[in-house]
Amino acid sequence: MAISTLTIDIVAKMASLERDMGKVVQLSERTAGRINSAFSAAGSVIAASIAGIGLASVVQGFRSVVDQLDALNDAADATGSSIENLSALEDIGKRTGASFESVTSILVKFNGVLKEADGKNGVSQALKAIGLNAEELKRVDPAEALRQTAVALAGFADDGNKARVVQELFGKSVKEAAPFLKDLAESGKLNATVT
Repeated sequence: MAISTLTIDIVAKMASLERDMGKVVQLSERTAGRINSAFSAAGSVIAASIAGIGLASVVQGFRSVVDQLDALNDAADATGSSIENLSALEDIGKRTGASFESVTSILVKFNGVLKEADGKNGVSQALKAIGLNAEELKRVDPAEALRQTAVALAGFADDGNKARVVQELFGKSVKEAAPFLKDLAESGKLNATVT
């Protein structure tokens, strides 16, 4: 009889254990469901944030391009140079560390002194000293005139005479103009990045 009581007792304990295990499984499944829901919601928020950042980056990039084109258009108005040639100067400036504002300033200054060239003044003489004719430079796009001047200057030794010519052509902006002119001369020709 003890064996049958023991068997019944074991069977009852097993049934109780099985019920308890079922409750543990249900509780685990509910907890897993809550965790999954929480991570899904957080994942949606994170995904939305990433998408928002991506959209913001695209909008910022578009705005930057529009601002750059607007700056090119303003520089074209100020200098009389084409947007294509200005974009080529900007590209050379970027590759060599000169800002677009600096490049535009150099071109505006050069265009101004070129306008003053009368064949007899210091600017005319400086251009003549490097083998250029002011009247011919006035007939081409200002950016191209600047490139031709840079190429002509590159053909001379870096000495006091060359420094004086650059000083005559670019005045106070000679410090930033000289390195840019060297890079411009080395570029060979103007390759537009914007049309």
